[in-house]
Amino acid sequence: MEDVLLKVKNLTVHYVTRSETVKAVNNVSFELRKGETIGLVGETGAGKTTIARTIMHILPAPPAQIVSGTVELEGEDLYKKSETELEKIRGNKMAMVFQDPMTALNPALTVGDQVLESLEIHNLDKRSKEELDARVDELFKLVGIPPERKKEYPHQFSGGMKQRIVIAIALACQPQLLIADEPTTALDVTIQAQILKLMENLKNELGTSMIMITHDLGVVAETCDKVAVMYAGEIVEYGTARDIFDPGDHHPYTVGLFNAIPNLDEKTDRLHPIDGLMPDPTNLPAGCKFSPRCPYCTEECVNGTPYTYEEDGHRIFCNRFRKEG
Repeated sequence: MEDVLLKVKNLTVHYVTRSETVKAVNNVSFELRKGETIGLVGETGAGKTTIARTIMHILPAPPAQIVSGTVELEGEDLYKKSETELEKIRGNKMAMVFQDPMTALNPALTVGDQVLESLEIHNLDKRSKEELDARVDELFKLVGIPPERKKEYPHQFSGGMKQRIVIAIALACQPQLLIADEPTTALDVTIQAQILKLMENLKNELGTSMIMITHDLGVVAETCDKVAVMYAGEIVEYGTARDIFDPGDHHPYTVGLFNAIPNLDEKTDRLHPIDGLMPDPTNLPAGCKFSPRCPYCTEECVNGTPYTYEEDGHRIFCNRFRKEG
């Protein structure tokens, strides 16, 4: 369809070493339309960041190997592009905000020079130095930092301010796709809210499509139009934010994630975590990957492929929803 910006189809990614193969992403598919935000949510190790790095074409290879699947941006397969072509796309058409702003910034360069560097790399219309400097000032204002601070170094900024600078770098060339990998994890709650509000405003103002990677369902509720719940490298539930957050039919893993959220209205001595641990990605279960932790597990779940239940675009991959007959 014309308004589909990104299409990930049947993506499988492994990390292969001499001694073992880590099956990080297994047959993942989703679409992102222009101006939309999709949340990839799940525990650490679910494969969320690997998907982001695959889209950006910045996987460490070796050991990473794309076993199968395609990633299309505006209908063009990114993995048929040369590295020279990809360098023109990264930072220009798509950009990424990494999890830790402390390591994303160069401590030896002023923050203004780091924003300017992104503009210079993609200065296809040969703008003058004065025009690029004016754009840097514009970006600092956009993310709520006084432009006069552009001559300062990363260590002179708080964690929240550093994240704003990273966002300014990502937005420098007004990319159509912005991938945010746990953008608020290292920040306190007040600063988290400010960053999320900033990203939402920028999305509305610039029409940017976003992939929000998080383990925080509150962040998903605040920012996302669609949600893909991931477990052990697979999408186990997919739908609109309303599909995921409304009461009704859900994958047992999604139910477990919601039950693990503290409830201020409930008097209890302990929280309700999901029993067990994520499976070893070098030795995944044969059937449903969640079966060892699932309270509804049957023999069919252990050995067979999960049933795909779908209603109005809401998909749940679980045998509980298999209709008899």
